Amino acid sequence: MFAKGASKAAKEARKAVLSNSLAEEINSAQKLAAEVANLIDLGEYDLARLRSNDLHDRALTIIHRFAADTSISTASKNNFLNAKSQLEALRAIASRLIGAAAPPTPRQISQMQASCTKIRDIFVEEHASAMRRNDEADNG
Repeated sequence: MFAKGASKAAKEARKAVLSNSLAEEINSAQKLAAEVANLIDLGEYDLARLRSNDLHDRALTIIHRFAADTSISTASKNNFLNAKSQLEALRAIASRLIGAAAPPTPRQISQMQASCTKIRDIFVEEHASAMRRNDEADNG
């Protein structure tokens, strides 16, 4: 009987640690997304591409580390997959701009800014959701 209680407590403690870790991971990604958006706005496309690579890796980490143990819902996983797709598009445009002699077109800039906005919104929304789950777990 005591072993069952200890096992349950250990599982709950692990879930709490993972939940806090998820929130921290998303918060870090949210900050990176804001940095990428700022670099795009400043016309620093080479740096934006590098930081987009970092953010892409962070999104993959979130998807693969936390989706397996149901720390995130299907809707959240789909949001992260959407962010990953947006990042891939953003990186492709930024990569083309780095080798181009001509400045970016208004359409390219608009596409990159729209992708940045979507990516940032996803991470803000998911961070708030993760924090809400943590609050509910602490109070529930």
